[in-house]
Amino acid sequence: MIFISVIVTCFFANDAYAAQCGCATDPLHVRSGAGTTHRILGTVPAGECHTDKGGRQTANGYTWANIDYNGQDAWAAINWLNFKTCQTNQASTSIGCPNIVSRAGWGARSPTIPHSLLTHTPNHVYIHHGASGGCHTKTACISKVKAYQNYHMDGHHWSDIGYSFVVGEDGNVYEARGWDAVGAHTLHHNYDGLGICVIGNFMEHVPNDAALNAIKSLIQCGVNKGKITANYILKGHRDVGQTACPGQKLYDLIQTWPHYHH
Repeated sequence: MIFISVIVTCFFANDAYAAQCGCATDPLHVRSGAGTTHRILGTVPAGECHTDKGGRQTANGYTWANIDYNGQDAWAAINWLNFKTCQTNQASTSIGCPNIVSRAGWGARSPTIPHSLLTHTPNHVYIHHGASGGCHTKTACISKVKAYQNYHMDGHHWSDIGYSFVVGEDGNVYEARGWDAVGAHTLHHNYDGLGICVIGNFMEHVPNDAALNAIKSLIQCGVNKGKITANYILKGHRDVGQTACPGQKLYDLIQTWPHYHH
């Protein structure tokens, strides 16, 4: 597994106050409340920092810190946080990359022919769903990603899994063809954009917050790394093809996101 270690600019009440940040020492779940029974909002990779809001609570044998998680009120166990003064030399809009499981990390098959590389920075992001059962653990999601790859390679006789990245409701992102390769995800649009597929079927419900946060973080990560243009256009697969993908409920949701354009 690859955890991309980045430092996130923390937000300050004013310039005179040196805010404290909690920086993850290991990959760490952040939750909607103090305690392991609360909903997971996302997973912070090792090295990523978020503003410490000062609150502390004890639950389930841990002390929990109240942090600002990309604008959300969140809680994380202090056992896996290192507290220090926030850095001030990065743009306040910067957010960290999500956990990205490498191809080796999920046991990908080798492509039958080498990937062609994109010749220009993609200016589109295409959202898909797998139209399959969902997954909420890393083990289950890896099984789904492998099934997608097998279907694409053995069913369609493509050289590899078609997507750029696959996102699970475990909050992880699974590297498929990755940032730099031409995909096989969106007919006539594999050279101008990246394809992100969410594991599951979202005709009747939206993905959970762990998956939605991972998608948003992945896109912003791509912008920050120069892998996606800052003025990118977001679309659902059905916007450019005769398909129900990415599912009605997910499609309805992404139309409310910044950068969406029909």
